Amino acid sequence: LARFTAVLFSVEPFKSRKDRFNVRGVFKPSQDSGLSAPSHGEHRNTAVSASFDALGSERYVLTEDNKALRDVAAHVPYDSLVVMANHPRYGGGGIFNFYSTFTTDNQWSDYIFVHEFGHAFGGLADEYYSSSTAYNDFYPKGVEPSEPNITAHPKSLKWQDLVTAKTLAPTAWEKAEYDVFDAAYQKQRQQVNAGIAALKKRRAPRVEIDLEIDASEKLSAVNGKEVDAFLARSRFRGQVGAFLGAGYSSKGLYRPMLECIMFNRGLRPFCKVCERALVQAIDQLTKP
Repeated sequence: LARFTAVLFSVEPFKSRKDRFNVRGVFKPSQDSGLSAPSHGEHRNTAVSASFDALGSERYVLTEDNKALRDVAAHVPYDSLVVMANHPRYGGGGIFNFYSTFTTDNQWSDYIFVHEFGHAFGGLADEYYSSSTAYNDFYPKGVEPSEPNITAHPKSLKWQDLVTAKTLAPTAWEKAEYDVFDAAYQKQRQQVNAGIAALKKRRAPRVEIDLEIDASEKLSAVNGKEVDAFLARSRFRGQVGAFLGAGYSSKGLYRPMLECIMFNRGLRPFCKVCERALVQAIDQLTKP
């Protein structure tokens, strides 16, 4: 709890508004360690029945046992609920005004926690568009998303007042080049993950499984660095505009900035639009 509390308050706007928050933890031991992962043939008896493969997405972690979850949470007062799951695999989820989840023992755990909290607390949309998700046509064509950080209308932006001077909208970032190397990574990641699932299902020797998991983690780390390096070279870095590719859609939806913790992996700042939305959420729940 102390570790992730420190993580949250290392990122704005939470850092400068730390005194507006109370953080409480409730520990509920489970009979089994870890999480269920049906696609891996793994089933665990846990306190709130949290599981990978939620809504058919292998990385999405949710619980459908709302009663068990609320019974645990009822031991303390709360406005926003976070489920911490002890597991080494990348996973998490976040639903606005409901709860968020994350796995605590992955190389990306700090990022996942803050990212998913952005969903559950601030109502922020995912800004990425190439990773596999459980959602198909989540944002219907021609309908403006309700979330504050993505839009279908780059010529009439809801964050127009934050647009950087002389930055055009839509903003002609290096998307085509990005998509080429990202597509190659997504294909490789899916193959590796499918291989791990197959090994687990046939109960392969643990050392064999661990080697594949280690390869997966290294692949993810290398890709994270490649993405950061690519975006760092963009002439649009740090500018607010309308960047094509957001909300699980390569076309038709736009995000405010090139980089944001709602777009690319790693513990990094929220973009200016997301940060403003979070400030508004904090102000609604607390007295300035």
